[in-house]
Amino acid sequence: MKKHWVVLLLPAILMVVIVLSGFYYLQQDEEMTNEELKEEIEITAKRIEDGMVEIEWEWPKMPVEGIYGTDYIGIAFDEAEANEVGIVTLLVEPERSMDGERVDNGFIYSFPTTMEEHQSVGTKGKIIQDIPDDASEVTVSLLHTWTSHSELTREDAFFSDPTFGTAENVQYWVQSKELSDLLEN
Repeated sequence: MKKHWVVLLLPAILMVVIVLSGFYYLQQDEEMTNEELKEEIEITAKRIEDGMVEIEWEWPKMPVEGIYGTDYIGIAFDEAEANEVGIVTLLVEPERSMDGERVDNGFIYSFPTTMEEHQSVGTKGKIIQDIPDDASEVTVSLLHTWTSHSELTREDAFFSDPTFGTAENVQYWVQSKELSDLLEN
């Protein structure tokens, strides 16, 4: 038996290495909070036909606090008139589409962010919107919330100072990007 101690030791060493490698791999998957989502969310845009732009967003992973609330995307432009209000489509099964709303300086789209039947809703979607040719600067803003709150008072597509009815202390962040920068990427 003393001659075969290597045969017993090698599988034990291999099992310890496998367990430690698995533990190390699981620790590499960093958690992300709703606040950190602002730096990780992917927003892209492309022209699909004359004046029409498709803006897409996707979350890289779920925040540790979960998802619950309503998110808003604003498309703001100065001194230009768009023809029609676009459509937001949530890329889930089955797809859901909702109309946007016109405000003085552009359009605002709202959509739920929640889990339904083991499926995340609102974490991936697209907007198709007519952008006026005479719009000099177009800004795309995403307002993300993760608490229950009253509806956003929809008056500013930049989300400069958002108000949520009478609700106070609503947790949110706003990320704004120029459409020209999104189209270049």
